[in-house]
Amino acid sequence: MRIWSLLAVLGLGIFLTGLAFAASAQTEKPPFDPDAIPPGEYVPSGEKWVDPSNSMQPHETFVAIYGGSAKGTYFQVAGAICAAMQASFNVHHIRCVALRSQGDASNVNLMNLGRAQFAIIQSNTNHNAASGKISMPYGRSVLSLHDELGVLMVGRNTKIQKISDLRGKRVNLTPEGSSSRALWLDLLATEGMTVGDLGRVYAAAQDLNLRGLCDGYIDAYALWVGHPTPPVISSMTTCGARVVGMRSPGIEKLVAAHPYFFLGEIPAHSYAGQDQPIASYGFKATLVADSRVSPYLVYWLTRSVHENLDLFRKLYPPLASIDARAMFEKANFLPFHEGAAHYWREIGWLSNNAAK
Repeated sequence: MRIWSLLAVLGLGIFLTGLAFAASAQTEKPPFDPDAIPPGEYVPSGEKWVDPSNSMQPHETFVAIYGGSAKGTYFQVAGAICAAMQASFNVHHIRCVALRSQGDASNVNLMNLGRAQFAIIQSNTNHNAASGKISMPYGRSVLSLHDELGVLMVGRNTKIQKISDLRGKRVNLTPEGSSSRALWLDLLATEGMTVGDLGRVYAAAQDLNLRGLCDGYIDAYALWVGHPTPPVISSMTTCGARVVGMRSPGIEKLVAAHPYFFLGEIPAHSYAGQDQPIASYGFKATLVADSRVSPYLVYWLTRSVHENLDLFRKLYPPLASIDARAMFEKANFLPFHEGAAHYWREIGWLSNNAAK
């Protein structure tokens, strides 16, 4: 218990630090100095950008994509994007690397600080940035990625079968201010619940969920992820944790009220012993770029993923069901980056008169 309490305090400290960074980013115009990029390789050459499908860069250039924790889905997906780019390297000569972060909210802060060329964020975050509910002035859409459906992971011996059964239970809500914490609060509200209706509440990082559940510190944690995913598999194999879906009349009202949510099902046999689909709800992961990134880099990232989609789907299980058209049509609430817009227009999916 002592370890989990200390980690909860530590998580709050990390959150407050993030707030300080975010506040700084909003009061001063940040320099564009992306992490993990050789000096000079992120600054446009000053030459007029021409059609990248007819003009190759004379030397190697670089992109870096912020995903999430090393054990999380976003980091693996960022790596898959880089693998798709590598498949076309002889054409565009762009090197790509995946970077670790604390996930969605962290990626927003990194882009606001001018440190991220590309970052993976949730579609609700994409929408909130587009509508001005959160600040992300340099964020531009590139493409959408996999579906992220919510599940409760509950202890083997608990009697939790639905969201309302969490009353009085010990739960990890993740750190204050995190994206998953906000999702938790929405989830509880669908059943007319607040944090006060739970038992002991923790604010530990997602990476500690397995230990918390399997060592008996918590009764449940929640994930909104692409499936199948290693954290769920690990919890099931380590201590017999059960998967509970997120579907109720309250959830259906929540989805109807927000354009970035949708109802969905985790297919049968995604996990061992799962004979039936699991009804839930969720959103999409989306890739965004800083508006100051060279259109050449964004164009070829977009094109490389789309033209190597069969390879991309095979690189990580949650990517297996990605639909090409949906990558363009769904969840890109922020305007498209100039480079992405160029590619989508080139293949006839974006009108020449449409906004970028």
